[in-house]
Amino acid sequence: MSAKKYGLIGYPLGHSISPLIHSEIFMKTSCGGEYSLYEIKPGEFDVLSSLEGFNVTIPYKELIITYCDKLDRSADCGAVNCVKGKTGYNTDVYGFEKAIKALGADLGSRVCLLGYGGAGKMVAHTVKKAGGELTVATRENINELKGEFDLLVNSTPVGMHPNADFSPIDFENISANFVLDLIYNPAETTLLSPAKIKGAKVQNGLIMLVWQAIKSHEIWYGGKLSEDDADEIIKTVQKTAASLS
Repeated sequence: MSAKKYGLIGYPLGHSISPLIHSEIFMKTSCGGEYSLYEIKPGEFDVLSSLEGFNVTIPYKELIITYCDKLDRSADCGAVNCVKGKTGYNTDVYGFEKAIKALGADLGSRVCLLGYGGAGKMVAHTVKKAGGELTVATRENINELKGEFDLLVNSTPVGMHPNADFSPIDFENISANFVLDLIYNPAETTLLSPAKIKGAKVQNGLIMLVWQAIKSHEIWYGGKLSEDDADEIIKTVQKTAASLS
């Protein structure tokens, strides 16, 4: 019996460590699945019908909604990153909340969000639901950003490998107690380094990435993992990423 096929769609995907994460989850749930990367164009969504389920990343988290026949309540934020059949879900919300808990931050506080694409809309929706005071900075006004915040979240791709020398902001007129960069490669971005020097507690996007993947498997075939399982996967991925850098 051939293994069921799953995957990630987006563009570009050369930096993705998702296959490693999902292979670890398959092993821990004893599911004989295969997870591949699909760098496809919008007109090529039909190829997805051969998959048991798939994840969605930049730049398709909003566009994929047109492919879906139904949206789960988790996709109320206006973005989809997980699909089963033709039903769209958002497991980033689950992963984001896990990452915030690990960071020790509070969503019901003064939150600054950088970027308002698919991931940004998810963050904004989650912060508003938690009763937080939200400031959103996009490419139109990001250079004018100033102030003191409890939590700063970067949902832009600025600073992602291979363009790792760039940062979406500098900290000349900004301070934050906690900084979460949804980018996971490199592990310490040009946003996190100066934030840490200024005394902020910082975290990259790896914890969120692992937990949203775990939630995806639960949706696809009922696979569930414990906190200990997730911690083991995070450590395995961290070691692998370090060896590649």
